[in-house]
Amino acid sequence: MKPRHLSEEFVQKSKALLLEKEKNLIHEKEQLLKENPFSAENAGEESSEDLEEAMLTDNADELSDIRVGAIDEALEQVRKALAKIEEGTYGICEKTGEPIDVARLEAYPEATTAVD
Repeated sequence: MKPRHLSEEFVQKSKALLLEKEKNLIHEKEQLLKENPFSAENAGEESSEDLEEAMLTDNADELSDIRVGAIDEALEQVRKALAKIEEGTYGICEKTGEPIDVARLEAYPEATTAVD
């Protein structure tokens, strides 16, 4: 069941964009985790007694955590949209049940809600 306002070609193009975005987000997250010397997997490799350097490191670590969190949220939204494609409900607002504007989906293919 494909929403009537979206062509099969549009849905498949959106799916390809979403899959590429998912791949890129996963890669970006892996790079951030790899580059963060104080991530769980890299903890203990370096330590600093210098308080100023430790504070800068804490800030960098916190910023990295924020970026990873943002990537996780973006991944969740992309995967939600991909699931809607598989269900046949892509392009339908999950809040109102009304069609999402095609221009919104073109700009933001992971949209699962319409703009008021």
